[in-house]
Amino acid sequence: MFDSLDDAINFGKQRENDGGLPFFRWESIENKKTEEFEDVAWVMIINKGDSKTIIEREKRPEDEKRWPDHWKAFVEGSEVPLDGIPLEDFPAMSPADIANCHRYHIRTVEDLANYPDGQLKNISGRGTSLKKKAAKFIEYRKGPDVDELKNRIEELEKLVGDNIKSVSKRATGNGVSKSRNTRGKQQSRRKSSPTVSKDSSKASE
Repeated sequence: MFDSLDDAINFGKQRENDGGLPFFRWESIENKKTEEFEDVAWVMIINKGDSKTIIEREKRPEDEKRWPDHWKAFVEGSEVPLDGIPLEDFPAMSPADIANCHRYHIRTVEDLANYPDGQLKNISGRGTSLKKKAAKFIEYRKGPDVDELKNRIEELEKLVGDNIKSVSKRATGNGVSKSRNTRGKQQSRRKSSPTVSKDSSKASE
């Protein structure tokens, strides 16, 4: 498959750098020189779109540049900025499920959908089921039906907004004309009785 060992190594590095999602952790490793155990940073890298390809190794200096936000959050013990749908917005998750996922730095639906099958047992007994539901939820959120619904909602909101402006203008008298006489009073619909002049009454006598 490969012409040389270097080609195989380079291929592995390319796969590792292709959409990798890192999970840093501390490991207790024995120092062969001092024969003492030391805390060493390790990383588990999951390739997005291929959750079966998992790379676990000791952290390298270049990892800090590749994933600066993840590394900074790991060192400071803070949360990594979310990139995806928060687990709290996933209806299938219970508070216990969310807490279990957070223990393993799974904080978005995308993280859960890409989590390795072999590691799901660490989450809970519902790990496999939740992963499948997460994948379906992402597919649903990206579906054309949702986009069409969002566009329709935006159109309706614009239409309602235009109607509110129109009603507001009518309430303030803008663009509204009323039938009025020259004196500015509204014309009466009652018909007045015909007047008879004095000259015409005398003529009839």
